Amino acid sequence: MKPPKTALCTFSLLAAALGSSPLATASQEPAGTAEASAPAVDDGKSVFGDPVYVNGKRISDFAIKRYLCYGKGRNALESRKLQALMDQEITLRQRDYFNRNLEDTFPGKLADELTDDERKQVQAKVDEEMKRFEIDETYYEYELKRQNDDFIRRYPTLDLDTEILRAYQSVDWYEDQLHQTLQFDQIFYPGDANDWPELTIEAIHGGSPNVDLVEDYRKNWLLRKEEAERENKPLRREDEMMMTLLRDFVMNALNAVVEVDTSYDGIPENLLMAVEGQGIRREITVDEVYEDMKHAFTENDIREAKEFLALLGATKDKLTEMNQLQDAETFHQYWEGLHADLKDTMFNMDFLALSGHQFPSRESYYRHMGLLESFRKMIAPDLEKNENGTLSEALQSHLPVANGIMGLAKADVDILLVSAFDFPNYKWKENGWEWAEKEAIRIREEVDAYLDKLGKDADARAAAEAAGTPYTGNADLKSFAEFWSNMLDIHSEYWDPPLPAEGKTPPAIGLKNKGRFGLMTRNDLKRAIGESSYWHYLSGSSIVDTIFFDLEPGTIGGPYYGPHGFYIVYLETRTAPTNPLNYRTDRHFEMLKEDYTRARFTEFSHQALKDAKVQGLN
Repeated sequence: MKPPKTALCTFSLLAAALGSSPLATASQEPAGTAEASAPAVDDGKSVFGDPVYVNGKRISDFAIKRYLCYGKGRNALESRKLQALMDQEITLRQRDYFNRNLEDTFPGKLADELTDDERKQVQAKVDEEMKRFEIDETYYEYELKRQNDDFIRRYPTLDLDTEILRAYQSVDWYEDQLHQTLQFDQIFYPGDANDWPELTIEAIHGGSPNVDLVEDYRKNWLLRKEEAERENKPLRREDEMMMTLLRDFVMNALNAVVEVDTSYDGIPENLLMAVEGQGIRREITVDEVYEDMKHAFTENDIREAKEFLALLGATKDKLTEMNQLQDAETFHQYWEGLHADLKDTMFNMDFLALSGHQFPSRESYYRHMGLLESFRKMIAPDLEKNENGTLSEALQSHLPVANGIMGLAKADVDILLVSAFDFPNYKWKENGWEWAEKEAIRIREEVDAYLDKLGKDADARAAAEAAGTPYTGNADLKSFAEFWSNMLDIHSEYWDPPLPAEGKTPPAIGLKNKGRFGLMTRNDLKRAIGESSYWHYLSGSSIVDTIFFDLEPGTIGGPYYGPHGFYIVYLETRTAPTNPLNYRTDRHFEMLKEDYTRARFTEFSHQALKDAKVQGLN
């Protein structure tokens, strides 16, 4: 009997409560080229358990660490990059102050002509001037306590350290980040705007030519200064939204005068990033970032890294075997051109990689995209229209799927998540995957048993009515709608953060409500479930596509393996596309081709991995 009609949250509470985001995660625009190969001697050992081999080639520990540091460890990497830019600015300031004080103190003398005493005299003046860029450690402690107290006051039922981990992956990094942000502000926004360095003034005027934000800041600074003196309190910080805007202006100016290289620029495998400009170079190694962030990398993160790298390795080998792999330089030129075209748009490469397809990093997206473009050229005949303007057989067969995705079809669905992840405490459960699978199977059996009971009850009721006798069955038997709702309340582990005890209430958009998602488009439901284009590629499966293209409305499906555990689905209804694709228009035709290509590429990669000789990968 089909059931009758039924009447992971990782939201960063701390970031929302503080009204700010990490300074080191401000948008960056590094260029990219082919990833360097730096083979190391294989001793058969790995810090990540059994080493993984794909067709006889080892996935190095550096490759796994790079994947982790570029992704989940990105905050620490970007923090080091920012520090390199700040240190560079300090060095340039010191040089400038030294030359100016040299000219003022010993007119006409060159630096290499100074005696030791004369040099000390000039340097003393430089050191005195540089004090303006030092932060008050007492103020840092005050600001850290203020932010933490503010969060605890707003969310008294939550654990502060857990929410810091949810937002920033590391308590130490969160505290270091606040210190670095205060230092950044002290370097580029010291006190009154009249004392700001020339770089800051030019960056703000260039970023906001029609509004004098410098004068706005100066006026507000005077008001805050008067308030602090009147109340005998530390100077209240500028509004965080304003400071975020001002910092971005300076960050863009700093990035404009340096070259930033990452893995796809061909730097050695032991490096994550190299920052170079104005005679200064800073190399950020894999190990220094990994050591800082390794406590944040879970077994699940490491397993995912191995799976992704093995998938890419097998795909590359298969394309090479078929003589279809384009050379790295050709792809890099294509990437650079695309990067340049999209750089100043909302949908730039960072957006596509991190928000659109939700890859863990732009570097992993780069590697995936390089293979995808080779595959696209290989299947080029399938992507062309016939001479009469009709679709190829391949595209025609994919059109119903593409319409369901991009034609705004909708599904009304509830999803019961049996989670391997402990959302409230932000950690993976011990033996969580094994437990979640067994528990999901048990719950599905309970649901099926209840459906069977409802079916037998309905049959008995029908038989009684046919015989003209009173029905004496179980009068207390709940409807499926009530039973299923109770199952969601008891067993579904989707988690929503509590509302703040005071202050502005966050919007209800995105709340999980125990998996009662209601009527949604495919892409909205994909995000609600926690799936992404990256997840679909990595796992080779898609719960959301099963819901939209396989499961019959009015039925139960699952348990299905997903990003955080196992999912049991009740699909109530599904609507047809309201805006189907018109492949005769260029835009819709390109959308159809893109979706088809990515779907077939995922299948190709997983078949390549299945065909490959793989060791060390469970």
